Amino acid sequence: MSEAVPDPDPRQGLRRFWFRALVGLCAGLAAAAGVAAYLGISQRELIATIHGVAVEPLLLAAAGGLILMGLQALRWWLVMRPLLALTYGQAYRALMVGFAFNVLLPARGGDLLRVQYLGRRTGVSRAKLLGTEIVDFWSDKWGWVAAFPLVCLLGSPPAWLFRALLLIAAAVLGVGALLALMGSGLWRGPRTPAFLANLRDGFAVNHWKRLLAVETLVAPLPWLWETFVIALAGHALGLDLSPMQAFAALTAFNVATAVPSPGNAGSFEAGGTLALAAFGVPKETALAFIFLYHLTQIVPGFVGGVLVLAVEGQHIFGREGLFRLRRPELPLDPPVVPEPDPGQAHPTRQCTSTNPA
Repeated sequence: MSEAVPDPDPRQGLRRFWFRALVGLCAGLAAAAGVAAYLGISQRELIATIHGVAVEPLLLAAAGGLILMGLQALRWWLVMRPLLALTYGQAYRALMVGFAFNVLLPARGGDLLRVQYLGRRTGVSRAKLLGTEIVDFWSDKWGWVAAFPLVCLLGSPPAWLFRALLLIAAAVLGVGALLALMGSGLWRGPRTPAFLANLRDGFAVNHWKRLLAVETLVAPLPWLWETFVIALAGHALGLDLSPMQAFAALTAFNVATAVPSPGNAGSFEAGGTLALAAFGVPKETALAFIFLYHLTQIVPGFVGGVLVLAVEGQHIFGREGLFRLRRPELPLDPPVVPEPDPGQAHPTRQCTSTNPA
């Protein structure tokens, strides 16, 4: 009789989770501390700058963050539609849940969690969902390339932004060519692993001509909208940022998110502060603004994701909830029929023999 293999201790998984989050957080804070030391930021002046903040532009930026999430959900919804029959409202709530966990998990782990629960709830292969998630990530970067010429109509970009354009455009073209190759019928064969085949199918669910047209129109919208939100939020500290300055700060803190910090803590502030300081913004004001703007984008999305979990957690993650801290009970086996003793007669035969004629 085989013994049941015990499940791994959930507490051990939580310890690994907190350890990775702590390592990522330390990396992000180290990046912010390095930038602060490099620029020679005064802590006293930084605190004084934060105390003189106008609240209204920050509240508008927080509301603008929810609209930004709606535009990102629209892009993701269009990418997912050929694979999943999700409504736009479901896509928005799913994106908000993933964002909430991105605040807690390093390296955008919330996006992978979104793939996990969509696969569980819909029965679609997680590899296919991962393929469409990669397509959405590619389309997001394509949106940056498409938005850049439009912003250039409103101002002259700095030299480093041109270099960022060449780097990101080369990455977009390279990844796009790889996705098109894997999504085509060239990589097909009986020896292809199932995971790779499903991943390739996730790339191929979208018609590439339609996807290119839709993403060229939709994918730039989040970048252009957030450029406007950053320029609006700058008035909280008396900054009159041009569209190009706001777009440069947006680009810088997105590049800095390569540091796998939970919620981009520290890395976000490091990249944005360097970009604004390069435009001549006082360094303490630049760091204070990027820190406050980061809060306006994190807090509403995180609270919204928690509310979605509180309302729909049972439907998303099942009856057991998201975190199962106690070990699940083993399923009940059907009653085992005892084997007859070879030294005794079969019960039915005994009953037959004692039955009177």
